[in-house]
Amino acid sequence: MKTYFDTSLLLATYLPEPRTDEALEILHSTTAPVPFSHLLELELRTAIRVKHGRGDVSAGTMRGALHALESDFAKGLLARPDYDLEAVFHRAESVSAKHAAATLARSADLWHVAAAMEAGCAALASFDERQRKAAKLCGLKVIPASGPTPKTRKAK
Repeated sequence: MKTYFDTSLLLATYLPEPRTDEALEILHSTTAPVPFSHLLELELRTAIRVKHGRGDVSAGTMRGALHALESDFAKGLLARPDYDLEAVFHRAESVSAKHAAATLARSADLWHVAAAMEAGCAALASFDERQRKAAKLCGLKVIPASGPTPKTRKAK
């Protein structure tokens, strides 16, 4: 099953997070390549840099995570999905009109749901509860099956 990964889950595969083990298990259970949208790339790189800026990770850890990301993209483990960006934005607006008030999902979260749909994904892997609700309402399978239950491992 083709699965789209949200930044909330994919970040935990590159940096230590409370749910890293779970994120890695989900990632390893999917078939490569992982759809790597334009927005996902920007959000993931930014999230890694922000973690460093907040003092959550060292400069070396940040550089290592960014290098691993580049390497995974170069190896084809992450790949641009086959989608029309204009169609993604139109679908995101449609998803917003139908589900934003009920889910309180943010525009970027809805954009990822739309990108997953436009890329032909059957599932969305995310730790973001609002985004998970929107994805379910759009007919996507949501991974993991249960919502947020952070493990107690300290990220550093």
